[in-house]
Amino acid sequence: MKETYQDYGINLPINATGQHYTTCPDCSHIRKKSNDPCLGIDADRQIWNCNHCGWSGSLKNIKKEYNKPDWKPKDTLSPKVIEYFKKRGITEKTLKYNDIQYKDIYMPQEDKEVGAIAFPYIYDGEVVNIKYRDGKKNFRQESGCLKVFYGIDKIKKGETTVIICEGEIDKLSFDEIGYHFSISVPDGAPSPGTKNFNTKFEYIENCRNKLKGIENFILVVDNDEAGRVLERELAHRLGRDKCLRVEYPDDCKDANEILVKHGKEELKKLIANAKQYPVIGVNQTSEFHNELMNLYNNGFNKVYSTGWDTLDKLYKAREGELTVITGYSGHGKSEFVDALLVNLAEKHNWKFGVCSLENLPYERHIRKLAEKIIGKPFFKGESPRITEDELKEAEITLENKFYFINPEKIDIDNILEITKSLIFKKGIDGLLIDPFNELEHNRKPGISETEYIGSFLSKVRRFARMNNICIWIIAHPVKPRMEDRDKPPTVYDISGSANWANKADNAISVYRHQHDNLVEIHVQKIRFKEVGRIGMIELIYDNPSGCYNERPF
Repeated sequence: MKETYQDYGINLPINATGQHYTTCPDCSHIRKKSNDPCLGIDADRQIWNCNHCGWSGSLKNIKKEYNKPDWKPKDTLSPKVIEYFKKRGITEKTLKYNDIQYKDIYMPQEDKEVGAIAFPYIYDGEVVNIKYRDGKKNFRQESGCLKVFYGIDKIKKGETTVIICEGEIDKLSFDEIGYHFSISVPDGAPSPGTKNFNTKFEYIENCRNKLKGIENFILVVDNDEAGRVLERELAHRLGRDKCLRVEYPDDCKDANEILVKHGKEELKKLIANAKQYPVIGVNQTSEFHNELMNLYNNGFNKVYSTGWDTLDKLYKAREGELTVITGYSGHGKSEFVDALLVNLAEKHNWKFGVCSLENLPYERHIRKLAEKIIGKPFFKGESPRITEDELKEAEITLENKFYFINPEKIDIDNILEITKSLIFKKGIDGLLIDPFNELEHNRKPGISETEYIGSFLSKVRRFARMNNICIWIIAHPVKPRMEDRDKPPTVYDISGSANWANKADNAISVYRHQHDNLVEIHVQKIRFKEVGRIGMIELIYDNPSGCYNERPF
């Protein structure tokens, strides 16, 4: 882990990116221009320098302390272990290659000491964790140890293809056929109902350096519902374009079962016949068999409540879609989307990349989000303000669920590149771009504004679908005519092109009444009916806290 900027008195979140300027904790308090943002911060490199006093520095790594398991190499294998694995098609040679042992350990499921197979997890030549399996298929790992892929140290430098399995015995099965470029996830598959993946996939980030240069990941997970959850999340984080999937024989659900029932050649065929994970392009029907059966059994991809029951009747969030938000200046479109993201984070544990260029410096945006999390104003006023303890509570929520994007060059390619990294590292579920007109645009000569916006939106929508995340773009409408000021703008009123309406999956217009806090939310386009329908609902805006509440009936 690293130090934080707050450790040095610098007001900037640890997950900020790009270039920032703020006040200097070393000199601003003694200057006449105490609010002058003289401290320049390169958040990508996590370094800073004050243009006034010359104070400079950088964040330093604080090595997280992990427990070290007690492991002593053994030259001989227990006959019990050899006999057990012989029935699974695994030879003594493969067991020795992977340093498998048999140990007496406490198994909490049995509440006693039992004999168990020990799988050492090795990273940079050191045993960093041990996973145990007893005869009743109970599992446990050493507590407080580093989580990594099982077998990651066996991947040779320069290897470009890696097989990812769901269990250690599947990894051993590939070693048995000479495929020593296989690894296994340490915790198996998450249950289908799992909502919070915050720590479930930390082993990917822990092994990031060892996965550099890998061009293809062959996902060999169990052929069941939990395995499909694991497959989708791995593809989401590693990149669908890099992933391949396999199709099992009808009588098998994992790699070891193929080895036992059908032999080594059939297991080799499994890998040889792996197919590209579905991405945008040309595909055959057979490639979508699993998705088709999932659709048949479970319906469309899940839609997620916005946190407002009335709005849920018109619009729900769904990963893989692009939603455009518009509204006149000062009518609260950014505040509304902020409230929506806070609701999704709190109700569904969603995480977001946020590129909100009208809310810089980002402490301004963090303040607004904190108000919505706590439900109180940040500053002193007529209403009770957020306490310091409540502010810390909000910071913890924001630290793990909101990642602020501010690259040096603020164009869509840089934003999507950073977002791709956040998907890999943090597993984010959504991206906010606010607003479109603040981005740097690279419109080539001869390309009309309509053509450029159409191409821009196609790129963003394709990114949302390929990476299975929600993307919201806030775009300003043209200035209304006098006779239209009492009407909400439509998505066709957005400056530049009707493609805003044509390309978006969903479109919403926010319109606030001038003399009260009543806000109309107009859902003006829904591409897929399972997400919602066209219509309008009203919310009440609480000006002190920035929260949106449903009208009492």
